[in-house]
Amino acid sequence: MIEWRFCGEFNTWRQDAVTDELSWIDEQEARRRYQTVGERLTVVPPVDETTGIVPYFIVITPGEHPSFTVVKQLSPAFGVGARASDVWWKGLGDGRLFAHLATVYEYGPYNPKLPPKMYRHVAKIETNNREDGTGWVNFIESNPRSFMSAERDSIFLDDLYSTEPTWGEWDALV
Repeated sequence: MIEWRFCGEFNTWRQDAVTDELSWIDEQEARRRYQTVGERLTVVPPVDETTGIVPYFIVITPGEHPSFTVVKQLSPAFGVGARASDVWWKGLGDGRLFAHLATVYEYGPYNPKLPPKMYRHVAKIETNNREDGTGWVNFIESNPRSFMSAERDSIFLDDLYSTEPTWGEWDALV
């Protein structure tokens, strides 16, 4: 069983909760926030000892039909998290979620001579999925700067639905 931590917002560079009102909270406060529209809540699994980072964290948009953004991380250097992908699971209100938006980040070779904050993605792929089987994809490269977009009209939808997780079963979204 995963021992989850809870906070208002998670800082990927520090691999820690943002301080002050967005800091670490206990499970009782997290459960209260989970039910309250407008609150901020992030669930965080334990740190992976081999990389020094949490492999992912989940930002919850609380309310009657919560939504979940799963942020997967990779580590270009010890203690530094960089986004590898984001998936927004939209709450549909019937106990199901739909993977509406997803972004995958691509990184070039790691250069240890540069400060960690200089490690940025060189390309990203953004997808938008709609329940009617349509959507779009953007391909964005940083250097040289380029952008390509494509509409989609026959998305396979079966893998884009998931069941809303029960409390504490967040890893089902990963």
